[in-house]
Amino acid sequence: MPVLKLPAPALAELAAKRGYRKDIGSTAVWRYPAENPKGKLLFVHGFRGDHHGLSASAGALVDYDVYIPDLPGYGKTEELESHDLESYGNWLRGLVSELGPDLVVVGHSFGSLVVSKAVSQGLVAKALVLQNPITTRSSEQKDLANRIARGFYALAIALGRLGSAFLRSWVVVRVMSVAMATSKSPKLRSWIHGQHHRHFSTYRSDRVAHEGFATASGSSVMDFAASFKLPTLLIAGEKDLIAPLANQLKLQGMIPGSKLEVMAGVGHLTHYESAAQVAVAIDEFLGEL
Repeated sequence: MPVLKLPAPALAELAAKRGYRKDIGSTAVWRYPAENPKGKLLFVHGFRGDHHGLSASAGALVDYDVYIPDLPGYGKTEELESHDLESYGNWLRGLVSELGPDLVVVGHSFGSLVVSKAVSQGLVAKALVLQNPITTRSSEQKDLANRIARGFYALAIALGRLGSAFLRSWVVVRVMSVAMATSKSPKLRSWIHGQHHRHFSTYRSDRVAHEGFATASGSSVMDFAASFKLPTLLIAGEKDLIAPLANQLKLQGMIPGSKLEVMAGVGHLTHYESAAQVAVAIDEFLGEL
C-alpha cells in the first residue's frame, strides 16, 4: 500500500485506530503495526509534546511498523533524574537496543537533538531522519517566536508557584501555537491549536519543562554533526523560524551524503502541516537505501 496522502487530522485519526500502547521497560510506547512491514521506524517527538504529535505521519506510513514513545517526563513516561541531552541520549540508546538495530530513527525538533546526542554516544541504527532539526541556539535568536518562548519561561520561573499554571495556561499555549503555525487554512489551524491545547502541557512536572527548555535552547544538532556516519535525511520547513532553512543547508554540508527535503510554504510544524509529504519523503529515502 502506498503512503496515504490525506490531511493530517484524518491521518491522526487513522493512526489512533491502528495503534496501541506497548510499554518497553519504563517507557510508554505506542506501536502502529503494518501487516507486511517494509521496515521499522522509531519517532522521537519534540519539546512539550507527546506521542500524539507525530501520529499523523505514522498514520500515513501504513507499510511500516512505527513506534512512538513518550519522552521521559512527558505523557505517560516517568521522569529522569535530569532532563539534559546526556540523559535523553542514554535513554534513547537503551530503547533502540530493545527494539533492534534495524530501526530507522526519526527525531522532530527537540527530538532531533536527542537523536543527535545519541548518535554521538554510539547509537546503532539503520538510518536517521532529522525533521525540523534544531540548528540554532534559541537563546541566541532574536525572532518573535523565540523571544516569546524565552519570555514565557523566564516569567514562569519568576512567578514561582503561579508560574506552573501560567506556563500551562490556555493563553500561553495558544500564543505559542499561533506563533508556529503557517497554514492559511482555518480548519487546519483550528485542529493544530486543538492538538496543542490537548497535548502541549502533558509534562509531568515543572522541573521537566524548565530543564527541557534550558537544554533545547542551549543546544544545536551542528554540535554533533561530525558523529554522523549513517544514511541521513533532513526534512526542513521553508518558513521555519525556529530552525531556519539557511542553517539546514549548512547542516547538510556537514553530514556527508545526507539528503535534504524542503517542505514548501511550511514552518516548524511539518508534522502537522505537511504530515503526508513528510511520510512520502521518508518512504522515498528508505527506498533508495
